[in-house]
Amino acid sequence: MKRIALVVLVSLSLPGHIGFADRGNPSPVAVAGVRVVDIRDGNGGVQRITSIPSSSLFRRHGGDGSSCSFTASLPGTASDGQSYVAGQLVQSKRWMFIEGLPMALGEAPPLEPTVNVGPLAAAVRHFTIFCDSLVHAIGIIDVPARDPLLDPRSQLTNLRNRLQLVRPALFSNPVVAKWGGLIARYQSWLAIGPAAWKSQRSNTALWRGWTMYLFARPISMDFIIDFTPARQHPSAPFHGVVACVLRGTAPSGSAVAVPAMPALPPQSTPGVNGPCRWTPPGPGSVTVQARLSFAVTFWASGYTETLADYVWTSRPTVFSIGELAAVNTGA
Repeated sequence: MKRIALVVLVSLSLPGHIGFADRGNPSPVAVAGVRVVDIRDGNGGVQRITSIPSSSLFRRHGGDGSSCSFTASLPGTASDGQSYVAGQLVQSKRWMFIEGLPMALGEAPPLEPTVNVGPLAAAVRHFTIFCDSLVHAIGIIDVPARDPLLDPRSQLTNLRNRLQLVRPALFSNPVVAKWGGLIARYQSWLAIGPAAWKSQRSNTALWRGWTMYLFARPISMDFIIDFTPARQHPSAPFHGVVACVLRGTAPSGSAVAVPAMPALPPQSTPGVNGPCRWTPPGPGSVTVQARLSFAVTFWASGYTETLADYVWTSRPTVFSIGELAAVNTGA
């Protein structure tokens, strides 16, 4: 009897041993791999990135080093070649982030170059998350523009190098052409040629789906004055700054000067006589340099960010200063 009972026990345990239960609930398939980010490149193509910064949301989503998973609805093959059956759990380390929402995949949203849709800090880009392959979409993620993988501000140095501003050139007072220099105790009008006083932009750059440029707008101007009196005709030296165009104001202009030259009085008190006006105190020489400030805006696919002002100067120009001799022509 004991012998027969032993045979029965072995017979009953045999089905579980050969995996009948496992056939109804197969073991999960574990797939190795790396995370993948596919970005529209701005030219209708797709750029694939696998080197993802540790602080990026693409790296942190779901847990760094974790696996995504799905339960197969149909038989298939994993990215590493392993087969799976319907109902089997697949766990893969190959996360795929594909730019675009499910209904818009393959449709690049157009943006006109002059569109301003809001601050760059508020911008997000939309990605559909797939697990292991494009067959299994598992979610949607909104990634901030400042994510280290996407942040367009990383290209600012390149954009600044592409911004070639017109260098300001000093306006030459008519007395310079007539007398060969400025005249002591007569006002000089400080201005520049009109070519430099205009809004300017850098060449456009494309990077990881962004279309970018810098836009520079002139907002203020002053002049650096360095006057050295002649030894044989000593007078007070002058080293200072003459304000000209204040921030928030718009200068008048002409074909030759910004601001436009007004009628000047015949003689004035030496020194600063008002915006854009300076009177030499005596003979000597003066070095004049125009200094412009530009408000700079960073434009990235319609989103904008204000950057620090940019200061741009003219080349220093030296003028000689002499005196007019009074001549009595009366009878």
